[in-house]
Amino acid sequence: MIERALILDGYTDEPAGLGVPPYIGIYPRYAYGVLDKYNVKTDYITIDKFREVRGNFNLDKYDAIICICGFHTPGKYLNANPATLKEFVSILYKYNGLKILGGPAATKYGSSMIGGRIEDESKYKAFFDVVAEGDLEAVLNDLLREGSIEKIDFNRYRSYEELKEFAIRGVKVVKKHPNYPYIIAEIETYRGCSRALTGGCSFCTEPRRLGLPKFRDEKDIVEEIKALYDEGIRYFRIGRQPCIFSYKSVESEKEEVPKPNVEAIEKLFKGIWNVSNPKVLHIDNANPAVIARHEAESREVAKILVKYCTSGNVAAFGVESFDEKVIKANNLLTTPEDVLKAVEILNEIGGKRGETGLPYLLPGINLLFGLKGERKETFAINFEYLKEIYDRGFMLRRINIRQVVPFFGTDITLKDIKKAEKRKKLFLWFKEKVREEIDNKMLKRVVPKGTILKDVFVEVKERDNLYFGRQFGTYPILVGIVDKNLKIGEFVDVEIVDYGRRSITGRVVKL
Repeated sequence: MIERALILDGYTDEPAGLGVPPYIGIYPRYAYGVLDKYNVKTDYITIDKFREVRGNFNLDKYDAIICICGFHTPGKYLNANPATLKEFVSILYKYNGLKILGGPAATKYGSSMIGGRIEDESKYKAFFDVVAEGDLEAVLNDLLREGSIEKIDFNRYRSYEELKEFAIRGVKVVKKHPNYPYIIAEIETYRGCSRALTGGCSFCTEPRRLGLPKFRDEKDIVEEIKALYDEGIRYFRIGRQPCIFSYKSVESEKEEVPKPNVEAIEKLFKGIWNVSNPKVLHIDNANPAVIARHEAESREVAKILVKYCTSGNVAAFGVESFDEKVIKANNLLTTPEDVLKAVEILNEIGGKRGETGLPYLLPGINLLFGLKGERKETFAINFEYLKEIYDRGFMLRRINIRQVVPFFGTDITLKDIKKAEKRKKLFLWFKEKVREEIDNKMLKRVVPKGTILKDVFVEVKERDNLYFGRQFGTYPILVGIVDKNLKIGEFVDVEIVDYGRRSITGRVVKL
């Protein structure tokens, strides 16, 4: 019988969902909602906060501890240090209560390893009594209902009908977050991908694990946002989906590049504003092929996003490669022409500067190296297309360059990784070249000198007169602030005076 539980949030980072501060992901919220349903007294703590208080923290007062962590697309984090399964084991090795693992690290499709090659973590998983390979909230619900581990299916997934209650009840956890109220709630809209019709991209787990899209109703999403807003949350990202332009598309189970459902998307974002007044409302993923091949509908969607979302918004394009041989070998679908057209459309509609100091809606580009068919020419091809985007006067908010990871169930093998390792120097050269010759110039275009960025949140003190901060939102720009009198946790308006390769330098101004 579980009467008291602890959620230990080690953070998550996936292609369709962030849970690293300043974000709070869906896993702890949904889990808290289930525990609340069964009247379990539940505490919540982030791994960073736990490390601070570990010596005085009594784990034995809990009947169960739910550990959450895992990555598909690990990145660099300014003010957070995610947990690994190894660390969880070191924390709980003397704990005798029920040990439950959730998040990507609990599945075959994720890992807790943040850098380097993915390792076999089965020995760490075996330490836990319950490993939720399906949905953590579904497994928790069954466990609390049945009262026995032996009677539950660790692989079970929940439906969106079932999720309604968990999502609403789970909003209460946000006030237990150490960064409250300065956290961004990641909001789920749908799961699965239309690319499952042909197997999906070679490296991606989404279509393999979740199949074709299953959409969450607009009303349910709006109600969750209202509940979060009532708890004091003012920052939201509608980010947990493969492509926001494809939300509720009627062609989602028939076409790999489905036509956008303009009416449903407007209903969703208008509904959000009817129940809240968010300081930040952003999106994440968008398929450039959908935007380019359904131009009329996509233009309407882009206008909706500009109308209802706050400025500084980014539509992350999963380009992966501009090399047509790599595109074909990895079933990527999106062509270079699709990307150029989609970049043009978003620049035309979203390029106007908004109240935050940034343009309303710009594209970002993700490039992935180590894919099948990659060759030396791939690097030159990718660079030339990035240069063409810049030379044509377009803006990109970010260029994300990373190497592929061979997750379970994908077509990427260790053999592919070994081939990529032989091109490691070329990869590092390419990354440096983009940072020097594209990123720096693009930053100057997106944020010209003299631009005033409003509400930059001061997060880190580097030395006596240098601080680092960011605006709240999706893929915020790192701002170095030269000042002697700032406080961690305050908001300041900053005038841009200089540039790094991917960061900017500013001075505090009073408007």
